[in-house]
Amino acid sequence: MAKFLNKKERVYDLKLTPYGHYLLSIGTFKPVYYSFLDDNVLYDGKYAGVTETQNEIHKRIKEDTQYLESFVLFRDIESGSFPTDGSLNYFEVDVTPTVVTPAQDIFHFNSVIGDAHLSADTQLAPAWKVVPLSGRISSSTAIDVKNSERTPQINMTLNYTLTTEEASFEVNPENVRDIIDTVDGTFYDNRIIVFEADDALLYVDEVNTQILTENFDMEVFEILTGSAPNEKDTLERKYFRTLIPQIENGFMVSPFQESVSPDTVTSGTVEYYFDVDTDLAVNHEIACRGASQFNKESYYIDMDIECDEDDDTAVFVDIYGQATEPEICQS
Repeated sequence: MAKFLNKKERVYDLKLTPYGHYLLSIGTFKPVYYSFLDDNVLYDGKYAGVTETQNEIHKRIKEDTQYLESFVLFRDIESGSFPTDGSLNYFEVDVTPTVVTPAQDIFHFNSVIGDAHLSADTQLAPAWKVVPLSGRISSSTAIDVKNSERTPQINMTLNYTLTTEEASFEVNPENVRDIIDTVDGTFYDNRIIVFEADDALLYVDEVNTQILTENFDMEVFEILTGSAPNEKDTLERKYFRTLIPQIENGFMVSPFQESVSPDTVTSGTVEYYFDVDTDLAVNHEIACRGASQFNKESYYIDMDIECDEDDDTAVFVDIYGQATEPEICQS
């Protein structure tokens, strides 16, 4: 049973959730990051039918409000002992069922206090700017009603098709994919099978905050839809393939980046389903074309890619003129 905290004696109240106890038991619990949350703070008293001044709000939150100790379990203990979603089945090495299928508890806390610019507009909260440079966003939701999660979701439908076209020799392919996407072998009617990809290219930026890290952390999950209409979905995490490091302890151990054997790609890895390219590894032509289109529509996009602007100025050359420019004589 939860108890009220004595704020004069207990300034911090730290407890491990059942998922944290599990990570501690297998030796993978590493508390490196932390966040502050204000789920239990009522800033605006109007939502509770309270009329008060600004000074009274501060006194109510700091002195007159009693707070409970930390909650660590948000479901029935009996129902959580034996999962029925198949997470007790056999998995690949070093991937435990609880790691692959995350518990529902880890998505409970929602009101994380973010970092905001102190000199910026106080009415602007930290937010994400997501712009599709290639592809189309069909819909978006701020709350997942079916699974009772406050996880913003952006839906995109990508279609990959196989078509046929007249066989032709690619003299100067623009990229490697022009060769890979063509199936070897020509049919009797001189046609070949071509794979047409509908890849998504997204520009993601965190605005109204100070970005203190170089990159974002990306996680990939497969949504396993329940058989019953009202049954919640199960998220099965996929892991990126581990690359062989080229530099260890400040020393270069190999002159080139060694490739990982394709045998290591299993159904539990992201590369089994698709490839993820970031930053300078994306197609510059597609990225620049999409950026120029959105910049014209007042969506300012700042990328690290240098985009060459097309010069439409007409240049006239006199084919009957002199082949070389005369030298300027100086006396």
